[in-house]
Amino acid sequence: MDHVLFNDFEEIGLKLTHAMITSRVKSIIEPMEIVFPSQYGKLYALEARAMNIDLHPEELLDSEMLDEKVVRHVITLSSCAEKAVTAIETEDKAALHAVLAEAKALRDEINSLRKIVYEDALTKSYNRKWFEDLYLDHSHTTLRTEGTIAIIDLNRFKEINDTFGHLVGDKVLAHVAHKLKEIDGEVVRYGGDEFLVIFPSEISPESVEEKIETMLQRCNKKVFRINSQSFKVSFSYGITVFKAGFDLETVIETADRKMYRQKRYRKMAS
Repeated sequence: MDHVLFNDFEEIGLKLTHAMITSRVKSIIEPMEIVFPSQYGKLYALEARAMNIDLHPEELLDSEMLDEKVVRHVITLSSCAEKAVTAIETEDKAALHAVLAEAKALRDEINSLRKIVYEDALTKSYNRKWFEDLYLDHSHTTLRTEGTIAIIDLNRFKEINDTFGHLVGDKVLAHVAHKLKEIDGEVVRYGGDEFLVIFPSEISPESVEEKIETMLQRCNKKVFRINSQSFKVSFSYGITVFKAGFDLETVIETADRKMYRQKRYRKMAS
């Protein structure tokens, strides 16, 4: 219980630190006429570094700031296109070379922006938004492709957090995500200690189960040591096939039921 309280105080302290840095950055940018999100991020990073805090400012971009960056990229892309057309029409090789360099820089920044939007910062797997944008229709309730989905839920994860702290819990999540990526599926952190692993229709459910079961056995052999204590990590999973037009909630519930059935069975067997 004391450990939980300590972690709560630690989280409160971090929030206060964020507030202090944000206030400091606001005072710096207030006199500026125009401020782009990248400038805000750099200032935030500098202030955080001055306080000996390792923060990732790109994770703090809100939707409004992301929208601003997207608009700026669209304007830049439009400008590049116009310059390219002019350079081609006038056969100006120097101008065309300059446009190409500008377009490549824009491509790199757009890729970075895509990473911010779609990557889970902790586990480096895809996040829920990526899954919704790629696999669901505009209503975000219906699947628009087919394949096999596996839902992964860590066993006794709350116990690990309560006993060893959230930093250790974070390392466990990152470790599991890394191992799941080795089985050739697309790994999504769906929420908390829950992951989805999505496979194309070409891979049979039997093959999916074999891959995940093999990975589970490997995870079971990994021992985490914290000072004089140690623990192992395991997970339960449920697998189901989905097709275009299937309701997402129904698919998740089906996989969930299988996963909890397995979790109960293995708990009784242990």
